[in-house]
Amino acid sequence: MMLPGVAAVATLVFTWVSVSQVSEELSISEQGQIADRYDKAMERLDAGSANIRRGAIFSLQGIMEDSPRQQPAVIYALSEYIRTHATKKPSRTEKAPDIQAALSVLGQRDPAHDGDRPIDLRGVQLAGVDLHGADLSRANLAGAVLSHGNLEGTTLSDADLHGASLKGTLLTGADLTGANLGGAVLNDAVLFETNLSNARLDSAQLTSTDLEKADLRNASLHKTDLREADLTDVKLDGADLTDVRRPEGDLPTPTPAPTAPLCQVPAELAQCVPNTTPSQGR
Repeated sequence: MMLPGVAAVATLVFTWVSVSQVSEELSISEQGQIADRYDKAMERLDAGSANIRRGAIFSLQGIMEDSPRQQPAVIYALSEYIRTHATKKPSRTEKAPDIQAALSVLGQRDPAHDGDRPIDLRGVQLAGVDLHGADLSRANLAGAVLSHGNLEGTTLSDADLHGASLKGTLLTGADLTGANLGGAVLNDAVLFETNLSNARLDSAQLTSTDLEKADLRNASLHKTDLREADLTDVKLDGADLTDVRRPEGDLPTPTPAPTAPLCQVPAELAQCVPNTTPSQGR
């Protein structure tokens, strides 16, 4: 006869195995449902109706939220969708709600689940786009047209924007830390209190740009065009200003780091710094 203690342990083991099997079966079932939802959403992305395509885009957002492991695949799909539909000519996104929806979904994602799949929007034509508050960190926007858009408070840290057009774009309070803006056009843009620390702006055009209170510490501005730019209270400590174009006036001088006093000894006491003057021969 099985002892009561042994029987209890056996029952617990059996229960644990059963629960594990059920959990595994549920996980497989959920994965299958996610895959089915993804396939159906991708099919609807090719629909002729913009409303059906928008529904598919929001379905992909739901998939990304329910199964974070699928986020890289969703990022790839939506990036490709935007590039395909916004590269032939400048498109005002108010006339293309499906594109705006795809951009919004990408901008609202949790970057922690991106994996090695950054947003890829190279060369997109999105004049007048509204991306305020979006998180596009590490996004590839090289050569993109985002002129006269609203990127207020947008996160673009470590993004690739080289050669991009941001003429007249609102970038107030945006985070462009470490971004590559080499050769980008930012004429007449508003970068009030924008964080551009450690950013690369080599050969960029910032004519008549509002850079008031912008943070350009440790940024590279080699051959950057800053003619008529508003540099009121701009932070330039550690910035590379080699060959910057600004004929109408000098650039603000970076504030040198304060030098600590050698000592705090009263004047009436002996010098605290050793006398290193060579002694005269006697």
